[in-house]
Amino acid sequence: MRKLATVGLSLAIAFGVAAGAPSAQALRQTPQARTQKIDEEYTRRIKEHTQDPRISTELVDHLPASDSVPSPLKFFGRIVGEPGQLTYYKDIVRYLEALDKGSDRLTMWPIGKSDEGREMVAVAIADEATIRSLDKYKQITAQLTDPRKIPETQARQLIQTGKPIYYALGSIHSPETGSPEMLMELAYRMIVDESAFIQTIRNNSIFMFTPATEVDGRDKQVDSFNYQKKTGKTPPPLVYWGNYVAHDNNRDAMGVSLNLTRNMLDTFLRWHPTVWHDLHESVTYLYTSTGTGPYNTSVDPIVVDEWWLLAKVETSEMAKRGVPGVWTYNFYDGWVPNYLFWVANMHNSIGRFYETQAYRGENYELNVPITTTSREWYRPNPPLPSIKWGPRNNVNMQQSALLLAMNYVARNGQTFLENYYLKNKRAVERGKAQAPYAWVIPASQRRRVEAAELVNLLRLQGAEVHTANAAWTAGSTTVAAGDYVVRMDQPYSTLVDILLDTQFYPAANPRPYDDTGWSFPLLRNVTATKVDDKAILTQPMTLVAQDVSVPGSISGNGDTLIVEHNTDNTLATFRFQHASVKMLAAEEDFEASGRKFAAGAFIIPGADRSALEASIKKLGLSAYAVAGVPSVKTHELDVPRIGYVHSWARTQDEGWVRMAFDRFKVPYTYFADQKLRDGNLRAKYDVIVLPHIGGDAQSQVNGLPLIGDPIPYKKSELTPNLGVLDQSDDIRGGMGLPGLTELAKFVQEGGTLIVEGSTTTIFPAYGLMPGVTVEEPQGLFVRGSVLKAEFADKRSPIAYGFDQKALAVYFNQAPVLRVGAGGLGGFGFGGGPQIPGVGQNLTPNAVPETLTTLEPQEKPRPAQRPMVDEAAQLRQMARAFGFNIDERAPRVILRFPTDPNDMLLSGALVGGQALSGRAVALDASVGKGHVVMFANRPYWRWETQGSFFLGFNAILNWNDLDVGKPAEKQTTTEQAAR
Repeated sequence: MRKLATVGLSLAIAFGVAAGAPSAQALRQTPQARTQKIDEEYTRRIKEHTQDPRISTELVDHLPASDSVPSPLKFFGRIVGEPGQLTYYKDIVRYLEALDKGSDRLTMWPIGKSDEGREMVAVAIADEATIRSLDKYKQITAQLTDPRKIPETQARQLIQTGKPIYYALGSIHSPETGSPEMLMELAYRMIVDESAFIQTIRNNSIFMFTPATEVDGRDKQVDSFNYQKKTGKTPPPLVYWGNYVAHDNNRDAMGVSLNLTRNMLDTFLRWHPTVWHDLHESVTYLYTSTGTGPYNTSVDPIVVDEWWLLAKVETSEMAKRGVPGVWTYNFYDGWVPNYLFWVANMHNSIGRFYETQAYRGENYELNVPITTTSREWYRPNPPLPSIKWGPRNNVNMQQSALLLAMNYVARNGQTFLENYYLKNKRAVERGKAQAPYAWVIPASQRRRVEAAELVNLLRLQGAEVHTANAAWTAGSTTVAAGDYVVRMDQPYSTLVDILLDTQFYPAANPRPYDDTGWSFPLLRNVTATKVDDKAILTQPMTLVAQDVSVPGSISGNGDTLIVEHNTDNTLATFRFQHASVKMLAAEEDFEASGRKFAAGAFIIPGADRSALEASIKKLGLSAYAVAGVPSVKTHELDVPRIGYVHSWARTQDEGWVRMAFDRFKVPYTYFADQKLRDGNLRAKYDVIVLPHIGGDAQSQVNGLPLIGDPIPYKKSELTPNLGVLDQSDDIRGGMGLPGLTELAKFVQEGGTLIVEGSTTTIFPAYGLMPGVTVEEPQGLFVRGSVLKAEFADKRSPIAYGFDQKALAVYFNQAPVLRVGAGGLGGFGFGGGPQIPGVGQNLTPNAVPETLTTLEPQEKPRPAQRPMVDEAAQLRQMARAFGFNIDERAPRVILRFPTDPNDMLLSGALVGGQALSGRAVALDASVGKGHVVMFANRPYWRWETQGSFFLGFNAILNWNDLDVGKPAEKQTTTEQAAR
């Protein structure tokens, strides 16, 4: 049997030297050589609005005319790229519908609704015969995806008869406005243009696109643009893009939590596009992605080769046409797979992206630094120091490059289909030839619901999961009947490897573009075991055909129900679903009816079993009915009134927290930090949640600067798409000192404040929390990694349900919280420690095969540093606000190990000494209330479900957080220092 060719063969045709492939010069069509009638007015306006003639090619400097298909000019009364114009999403769809009606070369269909209910669409363009046979070509790519089901002779036939699918994704980042506009014109051009160049694409491939991926944010951006255009005032910033997150909507490809990600993933898995191309705007003039490395070690080398192959086609062909500023390499890395275009790379297709100089919707002068204009090997034809730019330049640039890439893929379609088949085949063969051969996720582990959710995520991503038909042993792994088995001899084993295994990012590499570690079993606190015994592939197992669920149960008899606390997040749902039912939390381990229960178990006296059983079973909880209330110390789980605070300055990160609350049905009142100034907070709320904002304490308190005119953010005739989640007549100014004062009063009067990430720095910086120092150590490098955190106080209600001695947590550089011996940070008071061994590349500790086996030995805490002199100054400042400063030492719940070599589980860590013994989660008493602080961002990007219950515990036990607090912990910080 003849071995299929690898991508190495396609390198020979990278620049059009394959047999029958026309040269770049032959592909050019000068105006004199054109035979098709052009749209004179449209073409005139293209020339008028192109700000520099060098930012154009013969591919886009004109538009063909059509009597049956409406051009953008006929439909909108303007061309694409005309300054002062942006198109609402509904009007983009209306135009594409008109193209669909006017041509048999285009078809469009819905692919799912956004978080705010807008219908997302996919568009396919090809010649008429191909459009009539779309299902045939969809089936061909599906068959090439699974080499286990077809012989190689059939694969060869499919490769010869199939067509590559080139899929472009418009504007996932809403401020990057050009691609939805450009794709309208490109669609028209693709169905009307009769040039040999376009016919090559249309006849030999299928071009697909989604005009705007973030459809909710698109309309908000157009509102903001129109507001500034019509009023001349500072426009409302794009506070919200989608319903939950802004820029991070492009960091969801692993967790798949947003509707837009789910819709695009589903579309990908239905069509298996050969190329999946994300269109962005940020750099000068056009970057085509390859990245600097390090490249993710899980992807097939062929994928990396294809990144470079296509990038060199674009840089070379644009250089031939005299277009400056098209480059590659020196942007991004290629490591973390959370971007939307990585949906393709994780599934053996080609994921790539552009960054084009901004569209903006207006003309402007562009001046760039010498670092951007230097000639380099990756930038042989660099940008100019100064140029006139505008939206038409953006359209010309990205449309020209995209057409060149599409034409190349069309001309070499069989090579790319062959490579796709080969990547899938190699993935299967690797799973048979090298360890690990499978992963086992025990179905009956403590966090059964979260284990099932991890299985469902793998299935959502297209991976196969089996269940063991019987108990058996594979190597050192004992498998029970019903356990989940994820085999590696499947086409999407690359995806499995990426999500389940650990990652280590050597610090000597270029600075990472985003997170460096993300191992899902660790972050979700789920046991998943690698199996290195090949015999597992021969064991009896059944493919899971639908999402798995964990049926809850109630056993025993009696009038009291005991619900186990295992930190499955549905337990929070259960409490709030039955808010009127009295529930108690056990403060210690206990026994009842011969069964042992851990502290934190829910005890429901006089339970109405019929009212609770349905939700217990649906939520996968384990409950036991016993006679009478067990003899154990308890406190009531009083259902709190929750205030949820956002800042108008940045809603990017709070949305991930809000998503977790919404998914698990935790009720809250949502309001802006400005309203903290209104006071009377304790009368309204028991718990206030203030998630990460970003910036220093002062900027978080001050909010957007009070400069210029008021900036409204609300629904109006001019801005009909704003104000979905919250509204304000003026979003400038945050809580300010008055709001901070009221927030502190809320805590002193008995409320519980929960902060995470940057918001943990506010109270220490303003002298409101003695005993906590926010350090800024030099030499620490820990970019988005998974670290080990030890439980320092298992008796705290915040630790309820966690049965291990340590927990894997997400941590990203800051905040570094030192607790004890006074030392209040902020305002430049008190420098961080000098870290020895700066630049040292610490060897990561060995990670056990079972990724949740985190049982560190107890180690002594480092000696506490003496109080800094500035503490008294900060306390004096706080007292000036009218506060009585509480001197009780904060209670550390989670802390980093003292040994820096015992911290890193996945990602990167240098200078870990700076984290030795530092607090990860702490509970500080302030007056009658509490401030619960998380340095670890427990609700990060729908990836850290294993940490969610740290926050849920704080909420559920909001007025009993002192339970289990040792007497010595109640000494003052001055006493602690002595």
